[in-house]
Amino acid sequence: MATTYYENIQKLYVAYFNRPADTAGLAYWEGVVEAAKGDTTAVSAAFAADTEYKTAYAGMSNADIVNKVYMNLFGRPAEAAGKDYWAKALDNKTITIDQVVTAIASGAQDTDLVAYNNKVKAATAFTAALDTSAEQSGYSGDAANAVAKTFISSVTTSATLSAAIAPATLGATVAKAVAAGTPFTLNSGLVAFDTANQAKADFLAAADGDNNPKTSTDEATIAGNVNTAISDLDALVVGDYTAASAGVRAALLADQITNNNNQLAGDQKALADANAAIAKVAGLSTALATLDAANTAVTNADKAVKAADIDLAAKLAAYNVGNGVSVTVDADGTVAGVIEINADTKALQLVSGVTEAKNPGATALLASSTSHEAADAAQASAVKAQASAETTVNGLDLTDAAKADLKGIAAAMTIVKLAAGALPTTAQIITEETQLKAIQKSTADLAAADPGNATKADAAAKADAAYTSFKTLVDQFSADDNANPLIDTRDAATASVKADNDAITALTKAIAALDTANATAAQLVAVNGQVKAAGDAFTAHDLLLPVTLDADQVATAGADIYVAGSTDVTVLNFGLLGSDALFIGSKYTLNTGKLSTGNNSVLEAFVAQSGSDTTIKLEKTAFGSNAATPEVVTITLTGVDATKVHLTNGIITVS
Repeated sequence: MATTYYENIQKLYVAYFNRPADTAGLAYWEGVVEAAKGDTTAVSAAFAADTEYKTAYAGMSNADIVNKVYMNLFGRPAEAAGKDYWAKALDNKTITIDQVVTAIASGAQDTDLVAYNNKVKAATAFTAALDTSAEQSGYSGDAANAVAKTFISSVTTSATLSAAIAPATLGATVAKAVAAGTPFTLNSGLVAFDTANQAKADFLAAADGDNNPKTSTDEATIAGNVNTAISDLDALVVGDYTAASAGVRAALLADQITNNNNQLAGDQKALADANAAIAKVAGLSTALATLDAANTAVTNADKAVKAADIDLAAKLAAYNVGNGVSVTVDADGTVAGVIEINADTKALQLVSGVTEAKNPGATALLASSTSHEAADAAQASAVKAQASAETTVNGLDLTDAAKADLKGIAAAMTIVKLAAGALPTTAQIITEETQLKAIQKSTADLAAADPGNATKADAAAKADAAYTSFKTLVDQFSADDNANPLIDTRDAATASVKADNDAITALTKAIAALDTANATAAQLVAVNGQVKAAGDAFTAHDLLLPVTLDADQVATAGADIYVAGSTDVTVLNFGLLGSDALFIGSKYTLNTGKLSTGNNSVLEAFVAQSGSDTTIKLEKTAFGSNAATPEVVTITLTGVDATKVHLTNGIITVS
């Protein structure tokens, strides 16, 4: 059967009946629309003449009918102008109701269009979930339709759609609709009860993410996850989020999101301003790039040295073991009696007479030691380059005090000539200081060699004063040159932007976690409602509530109803005082033979006499009887004659 026009047909079901299509109806109308090459006019007209439509709209004025169509389509009343327009057209008989529905639906925009599309998606999901013959036949009649209409009416936004079609919630809704449309019998009630409990078990198994029944979560954990998620959000939001109402919580979140975004925007601007200030200093951006590269080179060199250390230790250990010695590697890479330095090339080499044949592992040890020396040299070079790059950066990004110091140094320089108004570089300062130091030493030596010469003594004193004065200026500059204001501002802004992004990410994750926790809790409410509804069907028909056998039971004087569980149990007085029933499900075939002689292609219930009791062994798998340890659940009915045990429609009774 084609499904090309399913969506268009679902749109009509939503518009006219405010419910999802039933499986048979959807298939039938698909054929009609397909024959009409996609034209749904005939379907629309048929729906407008349908008894379900006429009953729903009976006694309504045309204005009320238009209003109801708006509610079906968009989940809101019609606006006054639209209602009056379409109602007058219907009053004047210039248009038919099917044409009105088509026109209103096709003209949907903005939130109306979103709501309509979401209702159709919900309807599609509902119909697809009717995947068994019992569900397909059960979704019929006013009671079932009422459940489905409530389901469709709950959907408008994308959020309500997601909540409505969450697997557990949708399953519970379908089960409720099917139960409402299915005449109650003991068998149908037990099937519904078993289905509801299994749906809850499946939900709890999947709720923790692993879909493993052995590690199923529980209701307390689900509630705890919601509380934890709320607490986590409370720590990220200004205001008492935990104690706030739903409306206030939404406002607090909106405010926090706005504040976080504003904070990020402000700090991003500060970072942009800091980078712009750096760019204005000639050469600083290039110097920073060079420093970044130098820092990376040092990091890589450090890693290379560590790797070389490990390799050399391994090669040395192998050499010592292989040769029965205990030599060590000296700081220069040599090994006494094994590795030496070539006098000409200065490279490491094996000591004369040492060969791989005589000294196993010597070649590998030499190669490793050579590599280690190269790594050490590369590390020293990288550190030197890093220091040079840092010096360059420090010379460009100066505090106001350091800039003033540089001007004083420039004014005091007599050997290195500077352009008018220029500030000296680090290299120029070093050259000036070195030259002054040399002059100080030479004049002092001359004065010392001729102690009575006043001219030489005066020259030495002047040279010493010049060097000392300049050195004082340089020392002051070094003391003031301990910060990089532009770079520090950039780094602070960078850290702030990172913190802002981290806060936004944390809030986003916390909101998502709460949404997930709430969705899971909502699904739990739905499956619990399904279980309760299935149980209420029994009490509504004056029957005892079914009891799932997860512990030993004592039958009462009433008509007890038991549902097989996954635990070995004993039931006392079964069938003795009342017409008791044990539901195992229609999937089982009765077998009164031995467990080992079962049919491995079907699930079986083995009934056997055990003294004065009857044992019922339910296979967990079709091959359970052939397993080394039989995979069965054993239910013992005390005082029951096995020959009087009967299985009908999945229900065990005793005659």
